[in-house]
Amino acid sequence: MNGVESSPMQEESSTQTVQQESKQKRNGPLATWLVRLLKAAVTVGLLYILVSTISREALIEAFKTADTTFIILAVLLVPLNLLLQGERWTILVHTEIPDIPYKRVFASFLGGLSLGLITPGRVGEIGRVFLLEAPSRWRLAGLHILDKLYFVGAVTLIGPALLYWMPGFHEALPENLRAGTVILVSLLPLLYFFIALYPSPIKWLLLVLQLAMGAKGKVLELLRAYEGIQPRHSIQLTAITLVQFVVILTQFWLLSLAFESVPWLTAAHTYAAALFVKTALPVSLGSLGVGEWAAVSFYQRYGIAEATGFSASMILFGINVLVPGLLGLFVLYRMRPQALLRRLGLARGEES
Repeated sequence: MNGVESSPMQEESSTQTVQQESKQKRNGPLATWLVRLLKAAVTVGLLYILVSTISREALIEAFKTADTTFIILAVLLVPLNLLLQGERWTILVHTEIPDIPYKRVFASFLGGLSLGLITPGRVGEIGRVFLLEAPSRWRLAGLHILDKLYFVGAVTLIGPALLYWMPGFHEALPENLRAGTVILVSLLPLLYFFIALYPSPIKWLLLVLQLAMGAKGKVLELLRAYEGIQPRHSIQLTAITLVQFVVILTQFWLLSLAFESVPWLTAAHTYAAALFVKTALPVSLGSLGVGEWAAVSFYQRYGIAEATGFSASMILFGINVLVPGLLGLFVLYRMRPQALLRRLGLARGEES
């Protein structure tokens, strides 16, 4: 005989394995949709609670008396916000594909925004890597992660200090914990700038991970995505992120001014702390509802009307997230859905 016959027990074991794998494949999409439905329910619930809590008359009156000049000024800053994000992504992509035109990279960024709108935590934004032709999409995926980490890292490590100094927060801590907490929340922003500006420690850490994991293939490609990052790139990426923060906080301030007089520092403190809460609690679609709740709650601590915080944060979500995401649909349409699905299918084939 040419081979060894398999025993009935081996055949049964093989059949069970195939059945388990098939069941896992079926349950995967189901679990994903359940998570999406749950997050959608949280989003609707939070917005309903906010609208129910805030006087409808106050909301209607706020919009009736709103100064549209400030809203227009906030809208005019949207292109700058998008260009900054597109430039950060372009810098990273150029470390992998040096000759690719900015227009194509920016189009992939917009397309990713559109894909992110329909996914929890906007994780679908990673779809931007499928909108570009690259030697390795795994390396592009690693660069996308780094792109998100520059912004999310700043929110995560600077946010605790902003939350601590929010009126009423540090006073609520036991006195014996305050000194240690102040030291901790003061060191975290320094940690962010150290990591953001000096890529060498991260590269060494990734090298250790490669050796420890014995990384091969796609995992190795993902971990090596950062090898092209130089100190000048880090400085540019950090500067762009900080400017983007200032633009977003200024937009929130302008939108707040449309409803009542608010100092820039108060608006900036409020919305930056709200961004931290949104990042720490990714329990809704696109974090919609969480940020609005946080903005309303924090503004109350400054004696600012609930309608102002809710209205400003909702409009900001619309102009900075919803509208750019809808613009990204044109990128996806021009690419042709069949081409995108083919690339996604090829990527799944590579994973298996």
